[in-house]
Amino acid sequence: MKKILCAMVLAGALMTSCGPKSPITKGDTATLDTLSYAFGSDVANMMKFQARNIPLDFEAFTAGMTEAAFGKSKMTNAEAIEILQDYFQNKRGDRMRKIMKERKEQDSIRLAQGDTTKVEYPMADPAMFESEEERNAVSTAYGRNIGFSLREMELPLQMYWVEKGFNEAFEENPQVDQRTASNFLRVYMTETLPAQNLKLSEEWLASIEKKSGVKKTESGLLYRIEKMGDTTVIAKNVRDKVKVHYKGTKRDGKVFDASRYKDMPKMRQEMLKKQMPDTYDQDEPAEFPLNRVIKGWTEGMQLVGKGGKITLWIHPDLAYGARGNQAIRGNEALCFEVELIDVTPFEAPRPTSPELKLIDPKQEKVEKK
Repeated sequence: MKKILCAMVLAGALMTSCGPKSPITKGDTATLDTLSYAFGSDVANMMKFQARNIPLDFEAFTAGMTEAAFGKSKMTNAEAIEILQDYFQNKRGDRMRKIMKERKEQDSIRLAQGDTTKVEYPMADPAMFESEEERNAVSTAYGRNIGFSLREMELPLQMYWVEKGFNEAFEENPQVDQRTASNFLRVYMTETLPAQNLKLSEEWLASIEKKSGVKKTESGLLYRIEKMGDTTVIAKNVRDKVKVHYKGTKRDGKVFDASRYKDMPKMRQEMLKKQMPDTYDQDEPAEFPLNRVIKGWTEGMQLVGKGGKITLWIHPDLAYGARGNQAIRGNEALCFEVELIDVTPFEAPRPTSPELKLIDPKQEKVEKK
C-alpha cells in the first residue's frame, strides 16, 4: 500500500483543502481500530523505505503528525513541504556522499595498517543532520505533512491506533502484520470506500435533479445553464479547445480545484504564494481540448456558447470512476461551475505534398521493355 500513502506526501497534499470538521478522533484505546492501525503501520513501512538512512526523531514525527491531523499545527502544510524539499532535494544527497567518502577513507586507513576487521556502519548516520535542531525540524515537518494528508483524506481515523500501528511497525512487533494491514487498506480504499461513495453520490445527485432549472442528458449528466452565451461560437467537436474559468467542489461543498486564486483550496493558495510571489493571483484561464478531460466536461462544454456559464453535476461514471485520482476518492460525484471564455474549433492538419519519387533513368528503360 505504499502507493496510497506515497501519493499523499509532498505533491499529493497540494490538491486538497481545509474543509468541514474532520472525522478524525483520539480513539477508543480499548478496542483495536484496524483501519487506523493499518494506516499507521503503512506510514511506518513507507518511511522505512523512503527515509531508511535518515535518523529521524520519531517522537517529534508522531507529535507533528497528530497535531496536523487534529488541525492544531502552527505550521502550514506549505511550510512543512518547504522544509522537506530543502532537506531532501538540496542536502540529503550531499551528506550521503560525504559520509560514504569518509567511511571509504577510514576503511582504507585500517587496511593500510593491516586491520582487516569489517566495520558495520549504522544505516542511519547522525551526520545526516548538522544539528539536533535540524533533525527535530525535519522530523516534525515530515510528521505534519503526513498528518495534513491524513486529515484531508476525511477518513474516520483514530489517532491512538494510527500512532500505535506506526510505533509497533518500527519496533517489528505489530499486532497486525504488514501483509494483513496492506491487504486491509487495499480492500478498503479500492472496494469498501468506493461502494460507500457511490451510494452517497447517487443519493446526492438525485436530490440535485429535483432542483429548479436542472436538466439531465441521456448519459446522466446533470446541468443548469446559468447563461447561454453566444451559440454561434460553440464547441461541436471533441477535439475543439475551450478556454475556461472554473471551480470544482465535492458533495459537501468542499473546493478541490479552481482556476481563480480566490476560489482555490487554502493549501494551494499557500503554495502559489511561495512559488510565484509576483504572479500567484493573475488568474489565467485554463485551456484544453475536450477529448483530454473527463466525460462530464466533454459533454457539458458543448451545451453553452462563448461567454456562457453552466453548472455541471457529474456522476462518478462521467468523472473519475471507481478508481478516483489524487484529489478525488473513488466514485465521488462532482460539481463544477464553469465560465466558457472562448472556443477554438479543431482544424484538421493539411495533407502534406506527396514525396517526389526519383527514378533512375536506367531502371526506367528496363521497366519499359
